[in-house]
Amino acid sequence: MVQETLLTYLQRQGVISPADAVKVQLERSRSPKNEETIIREMDLADELSIVKAKSALFNIPFVDLIENDVPESVIAEVPIDNLKKYKVVPFERGDNYVKLAMYDPFDVQATQALQSKYPPNTKQIIYITTEDGLNFVLDRRMGDVMSSEVTQALEDAEVPIQEINEDPSLIDSIDLKNAPVARIVNSIMQYAVISKTSDIHVEPMETRLRIRFRIHGVMTERLSLPKVLAPAVVSRIKIMSNLKIDEKRVPQDGRFQIKVKNAKVDIRVSVMPMIFGEKVVMRLLESDTSGITLESTGMRGNAYKIFLDALTVTNGIVLVTGPTGSGKTRTLACSLIKVNDPGVNIISLENPVEIRVPGVTQVQINPDVGLTFANGLRSVLRQDPDIVMVGEIRDQETAELAIQASLTGHLVLSTLHTNSAAAAIPRLLDMGMEPFLLASTMRVLVAQRLPRKICPRCIKAVPATPAEVKAINESLSGIKNFDLINYTTQVINAKKAKGEEGSSVLKAPEIGPDGQPIIYVYKGTGCDRCGGSGYSGRIGIFEVLDVTDKISRMIMGNVTAKDIENEARENGMITMTQDGFLKLLEGITTIEEVLRVSKE
Repeated sequence: MVQETLLTYLQRQGVISPADAVKVQLERSRSPKNEETIIREMDLADELSIVKAKSALFNIPFVDLIENDVPESVIAEVPIDNLKKYKVVPFERGDNYVKLAMYDPFDVQATQALQSKYPPNTKQIIYITTEDGLNFVLDRRMGDVMSSEVTQALEDAEVPIQEINEDPSLIDSIDLKNAPVARIVNSIMQYAVISKTSDIHVEPMETRLRIRFRIHGVMTERLSLPKVLAPAVVSRIKIMSNLKIDEKRVPQDGRFQIKVKNAKVDIRVSVMPMIFGEKVVMRLLESDTSGITLESTGMRGNAYKIFLDALTVTNGIVLVTGPTGSGKTRTLACSLIKVNDPGVNIISLENPVEIRVPGVTQVQINPDVGLTFANGLRSVLRQDPDIVMVGEIRDQETAELAIQASLTGHLVLSTLHTNSAAAAIPRLLDMGMEPFLLASTMRVLVAQRLPRKICPRCIKAVPATPAEVKAINESLSGIKNFDLINYTTQVINAKKAKGEEGSSVLKAPEIGPDGQPIIYVYKGTGCDRCGGSGYSGRIGIFEVLDVTDKISRMIMGNVTAKDIENEARENGMITMTQDGFLKLLEGITTIEEVLRVSKE
């Protein structure tokens, strides 16, 4: 009997359509890639469906590590470094056996390496699991390791954990080169990288040293240390950042790089004196571009098409607007990745360089030596660029140079701090730009925000309240030719057909007993995977304003931002709030998150 393949199995299960199966077979015939790789690249099946299919095909039992509690005593037998390296989690232990959950159950090297961690006669029983399940357990284990390492470091430093010792002379006995303080700082850094933290806040308070992490845009306190350790911890960070340890009266800025496993992470440091000591904020700068795509930002539909078209022209300005932390830098980095080509010379001016894009000449702004955005842009234009990315338009000089660059045959990408896409025009006019220059150079104006996504593991559908239904209808009624019921039904059915995680709980609108439609909204109830928050990750909501000929004429007439926005909406522009409500109806985010970040 011929062994069934992964493709035929998924097709038989209804996960992959016959038409998509033909596409996979065609790609397989002209590519050295295997079926699984092609299916994943084409996004034809989610990871859970693929792993369960492999379980059935190879007769290897499947285990869901997110739903099953892994005893601490079992996972603690093997060092966390080994578990992450081989992508394996021991989840059950007996007298003469151990059950191993593996992402690749055929990894002989992994099973041999783990065999040495157990007595010789221990039998290994192999299970297959998802990468999400493995990461869930290993990330939680990393958090436990951080807590235990910090506790041990405190004990080594002979600092009481529960009782706060206010004796300042005790700090003299703590050697910065010794293990305790260094281990505390290293553990904090390692946990931050594993948990995908964007910022670490080290805050001296009246009676303690508070450590907070910004995860998915929300601040969370994860660690509290004795107040007496504050000067030593801050000094350790200063040493790593090459800052002055004895200067405690003025703010200082620095940076350093750490390596966690094979990933290098740049960390930008800001030290600020406050009443209880010095507060340190460390921003982790993303340098790995693998998996970063323009599609993954959340931009889609006609907005995505308009934005992509603007990236293909040879001149003009594309502006991305929004407050700090709204994802502007990531969107621009994704744009550079999209247009990056050996035949195109791309140069960026950034402060700091947060996301490194291979093949792009990225310049770090340094005002201390006179390398400002304006001065840098002058020099960049002598480097024969095709595309120029300016991290931010902050002043009149930079704005003028950006406009001149676009007029001389360059495509300029940049950011601006405004609350909406249309508000970028009045902001530039306030900087002293001439209306006729803006009208002739502006191609696309984008505004964005980053609401949190609902955790797909604990998502729950609930009927929208009358107030929520009213808000949704009032917002979405502004979209031309939009039918809420048909749109929601089609999107939900498509998600279920693809077997997307969490799609089983999605509900299309229904007609209630009173003849009125019942609209469903969604929330996360909280689980171990999302730390009880109900949210996991973030997604962009966008408004993309296409600067048409009519809008160009309106700019020359000095009209208001509201007039420009109304014209754009007549042309089919979807606002950020509308985009957020569409993602709400699709079970991607919550109404609270949309209203929190958009605040229209």
